[in-house]
Amino acid sequence: MLLFALIRQPLFSISCIALLAASTGLTSCTDSNKDKAAVPEPSFVLTDSLLSRIQLDTVRQRGVRDELKLTGKVTYDEEHVNKVFPLVSGIVTKVNASLGQYVQAGQVLAELESSDIASFRNESTAAGATLATAQRNLTSTRELYQGGLASEREFEEAKQEVLKARSEVQRNQAVGHIYGTKSVSGAARYQVKAPAAGFVVEKAVNPHTLIRPDNDETMFTISDLQSVWVVGNVFEDDIARVQPDQDAVVTTLAFPGKTYRGKVANAYSALDPESKVMKIRIRLPNPGNQLKPEMFANVTLTSISDSVMVSVPSSALVFERSQNFVLVFHDRNNIETRSVTPGASAGGITYIRTGLKAGERVVSKDPMLLYHALNQ
Repeated sequence: MLLFALIRQPLFSISCIALLAASTGLTSCTDSNKDKAAVPEPSFVLTDSLLSRIQLDTVRQRGVRDELKLTGKVTYDEEHVNKVFPLVSGIVTKVNASLGQYVQAGQVLAELESSDIASFRNESTAAGATLATAQRNLTSTRELYQGGLASEREFEEAKQEVLKARSEVQRNQAVGHIYGTKSVSGAARYQVKAPAAGFVVEKAVNPHTLIRPDNDETMFTISDLQSVWVVGNVFEDDIARVQPDQDAVVTTLAFPGKTYRGKVANAYSALDPESKVMKIRIRLPNPGNQLKPEMFANVTLTSISDSVMVSVPSSALVFERSQNFVLVFHDRNNIETRSVTPGASAGGITYIRTGLKAGERVVSKDPMLLYHALNQ
């Protein structure tokens, strides 16, 4: 019995040591787990790949930009348009210009046979003959006056007849210069010439067309198209938003990716009686003649008001569940989804009524990507 007791005592001591060691180990593990739980890991961390795909912008205070969108059309620049009217009546015998053709100044557009020209040539011939007769009579009267066979009164009357005949010849020469008959052969032939270089944008005659003496219609319209007008339609409730020299951006259906910039040059003083809109004119340079008369145009007028609001790029807004959100960037571990109340938008900028302060940073590129990652 004594031997058994001696043997068990060491075993008890070893068991106690083992239990103590195990207890110490458990206590150490528990303390380590408590230390780890004291430092919580972030629920979201912006990775380098995501950071390279997004873009951050600072919330800024800006003057509120007003945009007014109008419809309109391209027309001729009236300061660079020449309407060609016939100066005489007659029958068109030849047409040398076609619609859309570019013509030079002085180029013959059409030819007519005109009784007016025939009568004018006869009058010019008669005026020349009358002048020659008056000059011969003056020479004869001068000789008689010097010989005492004619009175001074007769001599003065002969001189007046020469002056009168010469005046008539000069008048016919001036009219002939206007008609251009000096360079044209033919008793009744009349040529219609281009007054300036440009494109034939309207043509109203063909061979055998009769031009009446009371005609008031143009034969041709010529425009150089180096500049054009864009006529915009302003509804009555928007008239107060239009100002002279206001910036304008014009786009067309023909060139959807191209913008043309100009300013409001003129606003009509009365509404159009049919459409009930006020017309405005915007003059645009037209290099390459891309803009054609009668093209449909969209016009955007912009102005900056005195009121100031915070603003963000329009691309920063996320519309989800009938609300607007932005992602406010604090740091890579702290990106906040915040509800905002947007106001007007203009030129890629949206003004924010509530929800943001100037100086905060928001995600402005691919915000939807982060939004779903944060709110899944």
